[in-house]
Amino acid sequence: MKKSGLTMASMVLYVALFFAFSAFAIAISTNFNYKTLTEKGNMWVNEQYDKLQYNLLNSAKQSKDVNKISGKIVFTNNDEYAYDSSKKAVLKNGGIVAMDVESFEIVTNPQNSSLGVDFHNDLDKNVGSVALKVSFNKYGSKKESKIFVTAGVDENEKS
Repeated sequence: MKKSGLTMASMVLYVALFFAFSAFAIAISTNFNYKTLTEKGNMWVNEQYDKLQYNLLNSAKQSKDVNKISGKIVFTNNDEYAYDSSKKAVLKNGGIVAMDVESFEIVTNPQNSSLGVDFHNDLDKNVGSVALKVSFNKYGSKKESKIFVTAGVDENEKS
């Protein structure tokens, strides 16, 4: 006697194979998404760091002096940088210049910081300068860095 059609054993086999292949596909896609997010986070934090550094250097180049006033960096060209901890952003003249900033510290005494004693001794006391310690975090990718800018144009660059 020959039976045709679906049997209970074949249905169980089909369902088991379906779940096995589904679990395999989900595991592969989750791992792929995790790696993609990590790379996206690396690109994002580097972009935010570059934007902040570029804007600070531009402001410093267009200014004669820089001051640290109540947690803000103020250049003589009227550019003002402040950290908004609720938005985790650095603001330039009220607009966001860098996002996903975990910490933003203006180094007021370079001698006591990790910048080094030799660095502090080599500074020209007549030139306005500012040192920052910043860290960015996005999708588990972190970047910590120091930014140091001096106000004004170098004498060698003047033509």
